[in-house]
Amino acid sequence: MDLTIYHFVLIAAFVAIVVWVFGHKRKARFEQDARIPFEEGKD
Repeated sequence: MDLTIYHFVLIAAFVAIVVWVFGHKRKARFEQDARIPFEEGKD
């Protein structure tokens, strides 16, 4: 019984993290951060 509760908590936490990471608010920041390696050599 306890193991089932822990599994549910872990799955819920994983889903919450995935939703938080891929939320629309963060998309612009992630796209900007993805361009960093290509912009550093321009100095």
